[in-house]
Amino acid sequence: MSEALLARLHSVSLFQSLSEIGLRAFASRVRERRLEADRLVFEEGEPADSMYVVLSGSVKIFLNDATGKQVVLGTKRPGEYFGEMMLDHRPRSASILTLEPSEFAVISREDFQAFLRQNPAAAEQLILNLIHMTRDMNARARGGEGDIGERVRGYIQWLEQVKSIDVPKVRRWLGAKRWVLLALLALAAAQYYFLDTLLQIMSLPGVTVFTRG
Repeated sequence: MSEALLARLHSVSLFQSLSEIGLRAFASRVRERRLEADRLVFEEGEPADSMYVVLSGSVKIFLNDATGKQVVLGTKRPGEYFGEMMLDHRPRSASILTLEPSEFAVISREDFQAFLRQNPAAAEQLILNLIHMTRDMNARARGGEGDIGERVRGYIQWLEQVKSIDVPKVRRWLGAKRWVLLALLALAAAQYYFLDTLLQIMSLPGVTVFTRG
């Protein structure tokens, strides 16, 4: 484990609350991956068991619609992360391609879940980041056409109903009920890519999963 890796992880907002000892322990379980430009990091539909932190370089997030046209959802640069959708144990919902030579820290689902359980403030930050990204995508998706536009518009209608209900609930329960936070985290993660049918909320040992009535 290099000091450069520690410094790069510390620059990521999710991990800045960790002590030096905690960060070193977490970093010791991280796997590093390097790819040249124009390489797929992973593809839509592949099994998902890890998330990625961009250490250097940049990537784009995209989908192919029913006609084969590529729809770019966004980009990620150093200090940002992607793949957190793996929390719900479903296949990848989008493809990721490197735009230039890039390095990543790869974090397994099990390690990330353990990190969130031990750091509820980081879990809340993750939810807020997902909400901010979702708002940006909502604005772009409202003018979408074709199959993807229809799927996104249907998602937006559902999202507008649940955001006002669930985000305040996260704030009320954060201090008292960590396990509730984790259940709601899965819901927020499911909101991010929103391009297939509504994703199932993950089920973790000891966690009660809430559904809308």
